[in-house]
Amino acid sequence: MTAETLRASALTKVRAEEYDEALALYDRAMELAADDAMLRELITINKADAMIAIGRDGAEVHALPAILMRRRNPHHAFMAAYALMFKHRLQADLKRGIFYGQLALDIATESEEPRWQMGALNDLGIIYETDSQFAKAIECLDQALALVDAVADATEREFVRNAIIQNLGYNKLLVNETREGLDLLLSVIDKVHVPSALCDAYTDLCYGYLDLEEYSTAREYGEIGLRLATEPRQVRNAHYLLGEAAYKSGDTDAAEHHFGELCKFYPQFRNLKNLLFAIDLRGMVNLKL
Repeated sequence: MTAETLRASALTKVRAEEYDEALALYDRAMELAADDAMLRELITINKADAMIAIGRDGAEVHALPAILMRRRNPHHAFMAAYALMFKHRLQADLKRGIFYGQLALDIATESEEPRWQMGALNDLGIIYETDSQFAKAIECLDQALALVDAVADATEREFVRNAIIQNLGYNKLLVNETREGLDLLLSVIDKVHVPSALCDAYTDLCYGYLDLEEYSTAREYGEIGLRLATEPRQVRNAHYLLGEAAYKSGDTDAAEHHFGELCKFYPQFRNLKNLLFAIDLRGMVNLKL
């Protein structure tokens, strides 16, 4: 098996969120690429990206700024900037995330690579969303969606299109374009296969139907989101939205349960449950944080 074959297999593992397997494959690929400096640089970037996704630090992550500054290869420079944008987004350093995202977009534009532009625009949209700049997020995501056909591989094109539509749908919910947002989410819900993304999609649907006061539908989607939750953020969000939907539909027992589960994440706030029953906090909640 060649280094490039191993690298491609690792990328597939990353997409499936099987990060430990991916990292092992990258290490094996690196051993086989000992005499190919450019391939080693590419594997370094790919491995750093996977490490960032699971919150790990290491030599590969630290190598990214140097790869970006050297710019021996425009694609590698773009990928390094993209990975650094991802890193700072996950660390909630949004100003730096936007800086590296814009840098990635500039490299993509200079290189006349619409596929790279699409990737940078999608992630910039996510950062703007996290920073509550929803109009800018929607603008970036609309531009990214218009570039999806630049992806040659049909399977990858479908994967990317669905991811962008999911992000765009959620942002539409946040600017009170609820029906349009729900239509976008429902158009891809059966095509989302990444576990964490699927959980977010169902939780977003819960949020949208709660906004439309269709509480039984909101609860149905919220329960699915809760079952699929794999990280604390997702569990918190699902319990909060399910509590709201239950309370507004008159099911105080279910609301008590879900708000109680949510309060376990915030033991320092003794009166949180009373606050949740008294005030609808959805306007202050970002489901992606």
